[in-house]
Amino acid sequence: GFQCKQISHLEYYITLARKVVRITRDIEYVSLGLDAMKNPDRVEAIGRTIAAFGKCCWLLTDHIDLLYRIGVLTCPSGSSPVSRWSKVSNWLWLLGYLGSVGLYLRQLSIVENQIFLSQREFVSCGLTDDDDDDDELERLSERLDQLKSTRIALWCDVTREVLDCGIPAGSLGLLPMSLGSAAGVASSVVGGYQITQSLQLMR
Repeated sequence: GFQCKQISHLEYYITLARKVVRITRDIEYVSLGLDAMKNPDRVEAIGRTIAAFGKCCWLLTDHIDLLYRIGVLTCPSGSSPVSRWSKVSNWLWLLGYLGSVGLYLRQLSIVENQIFLSQREFVSCGLTDDDDDDDELERLSERLDQLKSTRIALWCDVTREVLDCGIPAGSLGLLPMSLGSAAGVASSVVGGYQITQSLQLMR
């Protein structure tokens, strides 16, 4: 009825507002992509570049989609290519997030290996009776705490990026739309948790 129509219109204008706000973010992603290319670690450089340029191209196609939606761009035939641009945008969006997932998983594997090596070194130092090892044990203990905190943060990043993949996947029909929307909400919850943790560390 009338209320459903109003809600539909409100959702439409909120979506347009979000698209307008995102206009400058593609510049940020271009900068991130160019910086990623300079990374001496080639695997990480590739992952960061795919993530950055995937998201940049997603936003560019999203801007084109916006221009068609508000009537700035039109087709000579009069038919709107909004759905086509929207589909391209969602595929690029998905590619960008998959690049981020791969990058975070690699970083996580590196941290896990560092934790394993530090734990082994900690045990080795603890087996000796040398008093000089006390300082080394304390240093290793602090390092392990830092690495474990980093591991938690990376798991949160991986979880958030995987959940974010659900939004374009739902729009593309790869997942039920309701599941994609739920994934987006869950991603926001994880992001809120990360912000809360960051604020606590700043105190």
